[in-house]
Amino acid sequence: MGRLFRRVVRTARRPRRSGGGTKFSTADGKQYRVVAVNEPEDNEFADPPRKWGRVGVMAAAWALALVLGGWVAPSIAASGNPANQDPRDEAATDAEGAALRYLRYGSNDDLDRAESAVCEDASPELSPQDLDGIRQAYADELGGITDIDVKAGDPVPSIDGISIAGTVAYIAQGNRRTEDFLVTVQEDDGKYCVSNAVSLQEEEDPSETDGTAEVVDPKELATDFLRAIVVERNAQAAAEFQCSDTDYAGTTPEELDAAITEWGATTAFLNGIEPAESPETSITAFDVEVSLKGDLKEDTFDFVVGVQEDCVASLVGGEGLI
Repeated sequence: MGRLFRRVVRTARRPRRSGGGTKFSTADGKQYRVVAVNEPEDNEFADPPRKWGRVGVMAAAWALALVLGGWVAPSIAASGNPANQDPRDEAATDAEGAALRYLRYGSNDDLDRAESAVCEDASPELSPQDLDGIRQAYADELGGITDIDVKAGDPVPSIDGISIAGTVAYIAQGNRRTEDFLVTVQEDDGKYCVSNAVSLQEEEDPSETDGTAEVVDPKELATDFLRAIVVERNAQAAAEFQCSDTDYAGTTPEELDAAITEWGATTAFLNGIEPAESPETSITAFDVEVSLKGDLKEDTFDFVVGVQEDCVASLVGGEGLI
């Protein structure tokens, strides 16, 4: 009994731990004490102190990331946008554009783009490779091509589709050669493509004569005369087709060229040439319609060209222009 009393006393005399807290006992007799975390001696699990400078830097970094994301993301998305494709790869939106695309790229050694202007399953008589061959022939003749100039006439409905006359000029250091073509365009639901193309250059047929004189085609001579003035804008070349000054009457090449310049034409071409009545039996006459296009205007003018034997004897008409 005394021994038990002493043990209890010794237990009771043990110093109490400071800090208080609530004790809990388990079923097997083990005791636990729960201490509040704000007590200094048990504050080992408290939240670490805030470093507000570091928090500010992190917030600024997130803000910068959001701004860059809003700027870069649209740029990345736009990289695949069809609006950013090369304009040369855009499909033609009208018949004239399809014809120009075919002649320009076929004559400028860009055969893939010329091929893309061709209708599916179409096989033009004058292929892009043929156009490239013509360009190469002139390059050999002129010592290289420095520029290609392509012009097209007005679209004309035909049985085969839409016919457009086009002229390609091959330029090399002031020298200029031209070829005329006829391009046929098809339209399907607002889309235009080339179904055929032919050259309008007439092949030279050997004459059956004894060679003492060359047979001159009056229609061809009248066409070459006006083409030199209207299409090529080369009055000096046109003057070589004229008869002598004493045998020539009407508007001169220089006067017509000046009138076209004053009118403000950016594009000029011949719409057609047809036989006309002549007041003199020695002169073969032709009606020719000339089309002019400017930045904000377009008009046509009628002329009559007179051919006498192997030269152009007269040029009249052009009311409203001359």
